[in-house]
Amino acid sequence: MNFKGVVKIGGARGNDPTPLLRELSERAALGEKWLLVHGGSGKMEELCLSSGIEPKYVYSPSGFRSRFTGKREMALFEGACSSVSIDLISSLWSMGTPACPVWPSDGFGATAKAKDALRSVEDGRVMVLRGNRSGSVRRFFGDAVEAAWRAQAIPVMPPLAVDEDDGGLLNVDGDRLAALAAASLGASVLVILSNVPGVLKDVEDPSSLMRSGTLEELMSLSKGNMKRKMVAVQEALEGGVDKVILSDSRVESPLSGALEGRGTTVCRACTAEEG
Repeated sequence: MNFKGVVKIGGARGNDPTPLLRELSERAALGEKWLLVHGGSGKMEELCLSSGIEPKYVYSPSGFRSRFTGKREMALFEGACSSVSIDLISSLWSMGTPACPVWPSDGFGATAKAKDALRSVEDGRVMVLRGNRSGSVRRFFGDAVEAAWRAQAIPVMPPLAVDEDDGGLLNVDGDRLAALAAASLGASVLVILSNVPGVLKDVEDPSSLMRSGTLEELMSLSKGNMKRKMVAVQEALEGGVDKVILSDSRVESPLSGALEGRGTTVCRACTAEEG
């Protein structure tokens, strides 16, 4: 079987990975090749709390919310990512499925361009915060993922990338990392799972889920973190991925549910027609 897919599960509280891992284990046994990308925000909040560090969130002038990651916070974030990766890999092995980490290093995983300065809106004023260790993904090297697949293992990747300038690690957006990986690997589908059902017409009403739509339509409905996810959707489709699905991680069979149309599905063919 030549099927390749990428699934990203959010790291916020409420994203229980166990149902997804069971499905990945079953699908890997059938010969499907999946890359699992995970978040780290929930574990990061735990480590910040135990270390007495207050997480700092900023809002950009365009309305995006992000975490400021200085050197001290970056050290904790690397630890959070390592912890989540180990837990996921251990769980897969306990299910009888080989799994291995894809930790970013020279020639493996992703590279990114650092965003040293973040523009933040505070009390109506735009402030500039420097010393940030986050970045925007630029390139993806899939050799480690392909090697894992050849060994019939599931590769597991955290939201980290190598800084193009200094070789250190950067915190990157996991959804956009997954989009770049899916495009680079020639994946048929990218599934982004989080603690929301997908794009909603009314964020207070889960029954208002949009099952499908054009990029323009779905972008106009998206607010907050969903707007950022739609950027990842667009990048994946433009990179050649046939289908991207935004769906709920909290259901019994999140991956099957997404593939069966229970989330928000955007296809490249529809995007081409839109253009």
